[in-house]
Amino acid sequence: MVHRKVNIFCLYWVGEFRGRDFCIRDVERLYFSVKKHIDRDFTFYCLTNSNEGFPCYVKPIPLLYGWPGWWSKVELHRADLPEGRALYLDLDSHVMRSLKPILDFEGDLVMFPTPIPEHKWENLRRKNWVLKYQAATMLFTVGCRSMQMVWNRFLESPEKWMKKYRSEQDIMGEWIPDQPMFPTEWMMKLGSIYRHNLKNIPKECIIVTGQPPHKGFRKTDKLDWFEPMAR
Repeated sequence: MVHRKVNIFCLYWVGEFRGRDFCIRDVERLYFSVKKHIDRDFTFYCLTNSNEGFPCYVKPIPLLYGWPGWWSKVELHRADLPEGRALYLDLDSHVMRSLKPILDFEGDLVMFPTPIPEHKWENLRRKNWVLKYQAATMLFTVGCRSMQMVWNRFLESPEKWMKKYRSEQDIMGEWIPDQPMFPTEWMMKLGSIYRHNLKNIPKECIIVTGQPPHKGFRKTDKLDWFEPMAR
C-alpha cells in the first residue's frame, strides 16, 4: 500500500510564557523521533517567531499574530498552511513506535481525549477548564471545516477568548466538541514514567509527551531504554 505524503508541524515560540523555555535543539529532537517512526514521505515544518537558523530538514513558517505561548497553536487553523494531511506534535513529545496507526486514523481533525482523571473534573470545571481534548497531538486536514470555524471565530476577538479560556484545546473542546479521538492508550505522560520508575512502556503506546516539573523531557538519556526507542 502506498501512503500519501504527510506534513509534520511543530511550534517553536520564543518568549516568556508560563515557564516554557523551548530551544532549537528540541525541534531537532522531535524531528529525529518522527523520522525514526514514520512510514511515508514527510516534510517537517515549524511555526515560529524565531529568527534563528534552522537545520535544512526543518522548514520554518513565520507566525503572523504574536499570540503568546501555546496560543500561537491557533495558527495551525490557518488555511494558508501547506495543503494536505498534517500531524502536529508538541516539542515535548517523543514518538516511541510507528506513527502509522495515528496517520491512518479517519477524521479531518483528530485529537486525544484529556488525560485528566474524571474524579478531578468537577473541581477543574469550577475554574472554567473545558475537559475534552488534549491537543499535544493533532491529526488534521489543512483548511478543513472544523478548523476554519475555530479560526474565523477566534479572529473576531482573540484577546477576549485568550482571557476566557485556559488554552486553545479548551476552545476546541467547547466550540467543536464532537471531533473523533485517538484511543487513550496510544499516549502516555512522561511524568508517569519517572513517577513509577518504568523500564518500558505499554505495547499500545505510540507517543510519550509532557513536561515533568524538573524538565525531564530533555533528560531522557538518563533512561537507558528510552532514547534507543525514541530516536
